[in-house]
Amino acid sequence: MDLQTIVLSVFSSGLVAAVVTGWMNHRTQIRAIKESGLYTKRGEVFDSLMEKMESLKQSMSELVSIFQQDDGSQDAEFERRTKASNLFNDFIRYYHAKKHYLPKNLCKNMDILRDDYRKLFVDFVYEAHPIGEIPNARLWDELAEKMRTDLVLQEEKIADEFRKMIGVK
Repeated sequence: MDLQTIVLSVFSSGLVAAVVTGWMNHRTQIRAIKESGLYTKRGEVFDSLMEKMESLKQSMSELVSIFQQDDGSQDAEFERRTKASNLFNDFIRYYHAKKHYLPKNLCKNMDILRDDYRKLFVDFVYEAHPIGEIPNARLWDELAEKMRTDLVLQEEKIADEFRKMIGVK
């Protein structure tokens, strides 16, 4: 069988047409997704999540900091706790409502961060510094250290995943 016969048999079999048609359908689907605004929406979700995550980090850092920036009253402590709790709940509500825009691996890391923040808050409020009781200085210091190291590293991992997804690195 010569080369010309082989080429004619491949073209006449429809194989090339099927490959080209499949490729064209794929390109059309990608164009439709881009034109639908899905990429724009996904970018808005990433941006909002990062903003909420940063606000939560700042509030939780203020909450567990050994060096409080106010008068140290129970009212000030209650205000810090309320702010941290509200920001945590806002972050979680938004994340759960929009997590379908995120890859599974990123969701796994976000879930770890969520669980770590929840544990940090509960441990601080009920164990390290219950209002009206003598604080557990050792635990308070451990939680402040965890905030400065473990939680910051987890957030950096998430931020790196966001950057990779939008092509920034």
